[in-house]
Amino acid sequence: MDKLFNSFFPNINVGYDQIGSFIKNYDRFRKPLSKKQRSEIPGNYRYIGATSVMDHINQYNFNGIYLLLGEDGTVVDDNGYPILQYIFGKFWPNNHTHVLKGKDISTEWLYLFFRQRKVSNIVTGAVQKKISQKSLHSLTFRSPSKDNYLKFDKIIQPIFKSIRIRMKENSSLFQLKQILLKRYF
Repeated sequence: MDKLFNSFFPNINVGYDQIGSFIKNYDRFRKPLSKKQRSEIPGNYRYIGATSVMDHINQYNFNGIYLLLGEDGTVVDDNGYPILQYIFGKFWPNNHTHVLKGKDISTEWLYLFFRQRKVSNIVTGAVQKKISQKSLHSLTFRSPSKDNYLKFDKIIQPIFKSIRIRMKENSSLFQLKQILLKRYF
């Protein structure tokens, strides 16, 4: 999908629009839970950190499709691209990840945008790396034309729907595997 994105938006990173105009940020709804707190409420909902699922608990505070982008700690990969997680369903993010949705664009488009956008230049901190909301929102790009965006979104939405279905199936199969392993071994 990265090649498809770049073919639709070849000069996306050259422009004066700010990506913050296209981001709904939900960071204020995050609430960190200590390992001790999480151990007291085991369950099926994902507790998600900057890079991955850290635990499973019996509560959630988000439900829907979101883009998680590492805020501090591990925020970029070795090539300077942001650490991203395309998340859907019920989950609880910790305070080390930005919780985002697209505004006037789909969250899927936003995800693909950040997959091709290096962000090393906005990372601060020598010991603890950080991407602040302010620097994230100030990234400049060339806003896509409405027509081009709509054509692209019409192509990617069925693909992402299929991805969500496969991810749910994988999760169900993994849970079944865990049950069978406990029962027979």
